Amino acid sequence: MASAGEALADLFCKALEVKEKKAKLYEEAMASCSDAVGRETFRILFEAEKAHEKALFEMQEALKAGQDWADVCRYVPPEEDLFARLAQRVSVEKDKLPEACTDEIRALETGVQLEEASIRLFEEKARETTDPSQKAFLDRLSSEEREHRRLLQDLKFYYTDPQGWFMEKSRARLDGAGAVT
Repeated sequence: MASAGEALADLFCKALEVKEKKAKLYEEAMASCSDAVGRETFRILFEAEKAHEKALFEMQEALKAGQDWADVCRYVPPEEDLFARLAQRVSVEKDKLPEACTDEIRALETGVQLEEASIRLFEEKARETTDPSQKAFLDRLSSEEREHRRLLQDLKFYYTDPQGWFMEKSRARLDGAGAVT
């Protein structure tokens, strides 16, 4: 059975590997996306993954240098509503809703799979640990990954059913004769 230090080192290696894959996917999708909403979504996710990757790497290095787990992982990034951030950067007009190309949908589906892999990793490690601060840290990481997955699923909804997405996000309602805002 691996020691607590070895298990932690393994966790950081796996987490960094998945974060690198996600950052690369989002960077490539951002570069090839023809739609402003898609580009900004992938940009936000890319920036978030790079920030998480940097923070995890710094934590890993501090642990290697012999710092205590509780001191190293005390930092908890602020919660942020990524959808609100996206809405600030991009406005969507009902008459200009896009159609996604197959590559964008494929990137979204791959992103969801990678986010789910991260969620599983962090939740599994959280179940295994007996340290409350480690559990809280891992729960926070899995929460951030769930937010990323939600944003990807929302963008897929935007591409596959733009009218439905617009109705939901604009809080429009139907009165029998059409949409009312």
